[in-house]
Amino acid sequence: MINRPFKIDFEHPLPYFRDRTEPIKYIIIHCSRGTPEQQLEILNEYKISVHYIIDLKGKVTAVVPEDKVAYHAGLSRWKGSQGESLNGSSIGIEVQSLDMGQRHKSYTTASITKVCILIAYLIKKYKIRRENILGHSDVAPTRKPDPGAGFPWRKLYNHDVLFWYHKSMRIKSNDEKELLEIIGYDTSVIEAARYAFCRRFLPEEVEVIDDIQYLVDNPYPLNFTPKNQELYMLRLQCVASAFEEERKRNYWFFNN
Repeated sequence: MINRPFKIDFEHPLPYFRDRTEPIKYIIIHCSRGTPEQQLEILNEYKISVHYIIDLKGKVTAVVPEDKVAYHAGLSRWKGSQGESLNGSSIGIEVQSLDMGQRHKSYTTASITKVCILIAYLIKKYKIRRENILGHSDVAPTRKPDPGAGFPWRKLYNHDVLFWYHKSMRIKSNDEKELLEIIGYDTSVIEAARYAFCRRFLPEEVEVIDDIQYLVDNPYPLNFTPKNQELYMLRLQCVASAFEEERKRNYWFFNN
């Protein structure tokens, strides 16, 4: 039994869930501009849900119990996953960000600290592997821009709930599609997968869009090509190597 190391500040259950039939394998991070109250209104309007909402002050709102499937990922895939959606095998966390996570300071320290505490708890409770801590844009690159290029993935690494790439370790391949698929991306629309990768690992290639509705409706630029193609390929090789190595690791705490 793993005790929850954080406080549930609010509970606002929504009825949009079903029983689980699969083990929990993924954590998917989302973001939204609104307060938890505003987010709940939108979720209710569209009859969708998440498990947790974290606001700018790091306050946690519980929406759907962890042992139920929330409807948060939609059409989504990652690294050979089965079926049309990752909903059945994931936990969804919504984090408030006033500009949809587009800038370096889009997220507050309080919210990211709470995200890290929550993820660490979920990893140990459900034995979730670190390569399966993902953004919504990772698993739905043609549809979603969140949690955005401003999400501080490196801080998750600093809190030991994520791994990071090393510049000295890379897969020496120039096959872009192969490298993206090694990481886990669905490459059926290569420009979308490319842009989702840049959102997470090469954010300087991602344009800041002030029109949030336009951003939501157009999550990636058509015919996107990185400005610095050489750096893009080097980063891609390093990240692919990091994911490949991480999948080989045995986690000691999985045996406890």
